[in-house]
Amino acid sequence: MTLPSSSPEPALLAAVDLGSNSFHMVVAQEWGTELRLLDRLREGVRLAEGLRPDGSLDPAVASRALECLARFAQRLQGVPPERVRVIGTNTLRLATRAEDFVGAIEKTLGFPVEIVAGREEARLIYLGVAHSLAVDARERRLVVDIGGGSTEVIAGTGFQPWITESLNYGCVASTRSFFADGRISEAAMAALQNRVRLAIEPSLGDYFRHGWDQAVGSSGTIKAVLRILSENGQGTRITPGGLEWLRAQVLQLGQISALHKLRGLKSDRAAVFPGGLAILLALFASLRIQEMRFSEGALREGAIYDLLGRIHHEDSRELSVANLQQRFHSQVQRNAEVVEWAGQLFAAARHAWALHDGHLAWLRWAAATHDIGLDIAHSGFHKHGEYIWRNGDIAGFSRREQNLIACLVRCQRKKLLSLSQLQALGVAAEDVEGLQRLAVLLRLAIVLQRGATGLDHKPSLTIRGRTLELRFPPNWRTTAPLLAADLEQEQILVNPDFQVLC
Repeated sequence: MTLPSSSPEPALLAAVDLGSNSFHMVVAQEWGTELRLLDRLREGVRLAEGLRPDGSLDPAVASRALECLARFAQRLQGVPPERVRVIGTNTLRLATRAEDFVGAIEKTLGFPVEIVAGREEARLIYLGVAHSLAVDARERRLVVDIGGGSTEVIAGTGFQPWITESLNYGCVASTRSFFADGRISEAAMAALQNRVRLAIEPSLGDYFRHGWDQAVGSSGTIKAVLRILSENGQGTRITPGGLEWLRAQVLQLGQISALHKLRGLKSDRAAVFPGGLAILLALFASLRIQEMRFSEGALREGAIYDLLGRIHHEDSRELSVANLQQRFHSQVQRNAEVVEWAGQLFAAARHAWALHDGHLAWLRWAAATHDIGLDIAHSGFHKHGEYIWRNGDIAGFSRREQNLIACLVRCQRKKLLSLSQLQALGVAAEDVEGLQRLAVLLRLAIVLQRGATGLDHKPSLTIRGRTLELRFPPNWRTTAPLLAADLEQEQILVNPDFQVLC
């Protein structure tokens, strides 16, 4: 008798969405080719309420958020670090003086926070919605997600988003701005709707040209609207008629404190409901939406599927790098050789400099795109490349990753930036030393690709502290005089932080 083989232990994945209104967490299980959602957790934190005009966070709101995350952290125990993503959205994008709070989040959860740009947030939302629905590869979809601090509007086909916009209007911030005294007036409702319509207006042509077969909402606001309509006999989908009925009910109640009388509206949603409703009304009118359904899938599910793609070598970031190369006319073959040199130097430096796989990825992406600034101008092209990386909407990358790669591209030539100069460019203290070391490896990789191809044997690298020793075959200076001149120049440019011996 043959005993059945034991099944492999299913691998867990998790994503935490640090939204401006609610914090969400999803835990999933990967079993073969299947992904099963095990847990969905949500707590209303209303982080956007604590955002002050100077970019700092109110301590009471920060404390409330950390208490929630302490509970989330218990569920994350046992999930491998490389299989967890923590995503920060609009409020953390705007909280320019909240470094201590972000550090406290990371300490509480035990995982780094990725603060993503608005369009990257939109891409992840679309991915989560698409995976939650039965998808025809040809089906066109419009997705709307009204968050606490921003609203994302995405048009795509199948699993691919094509138009991704993030509007700086969300249910928490808009309710606080337009209904600050608790009164819900027709004038305030109309004013907010007009602001939202003005914000979406420049993109309307793109959405109409793309078109859609179905409109889907994925946020708490839209879920609340659908529940109210259903419980009051106004249909099982959101329609313009249903929204106008709801608008009239809310205006008749006239006060946020009276919204509890609205059948189907949960108490924790009432405080931010007027702003969310006005945003949805404006989008229905501007985009001429006739019907909208609801999807439970959103950013956290999108982050899970995006993470799964990275694990199985279908990383959206690799596609984005290839798109950058194409858009800015990189010399792809040459850059592939720079990437290869960078990988060899990294392997030699990894142990001595305590580098990890994340460092290797940043180095590879910088090497592959180090010349994109040439498409703007040769003079100062390293700064142009830095600008593109720092300010572009580059799918799959967090703002931290973009900033780090931008700094690497900046450091490829001229005088090597010091640790304090790198910190002034926004590099975190825990990243700065590793980044400077990667910059030296990138510089050497570019020099070696340009000048070492004619050598009989490739040079080897030995590292002792901040001294790098390159060993070449005999008579290499005669065989490769340009390389010798380049390395002499590099010795000057990386000094005093590093010493390069040849």
